[in-house]
Amino acid sequence: MCAALTAFADTGEEIAARECRECHGPLGRSEQRDIPSIGGFSEFAIMDLLESYLFGFRQARPVTLEDGSEKDMLEVVESLSEEAIETVAVYYAAQQWRPHEQAFDAEQARRGARIHARKCAKCHLKEGSVPEADHALLSGQWRDYLAGEFRDFDSGARRMADKMKEKYDTLSPADKAALLELYVSAGKY
Repeated sequence: MCAALTAFADTGEEIAARECRECHGPLGRSEQRDIPSIGGFSEFAIMDLLESYLFGFRQARPVTLEDGSEKDMLEVVESLSEEAIETVAVYYAAQQWRPHEQAFDAEQARRGARIHARKCAKCHLKEGSVPEADHALLSGQWRDYLAGEFRDFDSGARRMADKMKEKYDTLSPADKAALLELYVSAGKY
């Protein structure tokens, strides 16, 4: 890209302020319990998540904005160029992940840790708390958001990698509830 055009390109912070902040909060830390925090995810994880909407792997739920209008993630992603997606991903990757403090059942979280170690730890390192694993951060994510994702996995509304699906399909409802408590605990069980 020529230098003259580069001078007019939006920064990641500008794109985030315009397209992301109202739902995902300042610095990517959502204040809405059913919307994920994304600040601190790896650049790859952000780009992968955004592309999953384009490819139909994730359901884009409408969100009502403060002005009463509705927006969904597919609309947002379709409005961004590949360069803008990469730019905003770099911005969010530079933010610090800050887990949400939430009530949790410690006994269930410990059970969830055992299940996670057997079924999930190969990809979701350290109970889903390592950005460099290039997956969404689970540890300290909002309970309501995670529960919604589990429901989408269960219904088939959200696709998952074949290896993950093989393992996920072996989980009982009680196993999933325990995993949810683990992730909500942010490792403080």
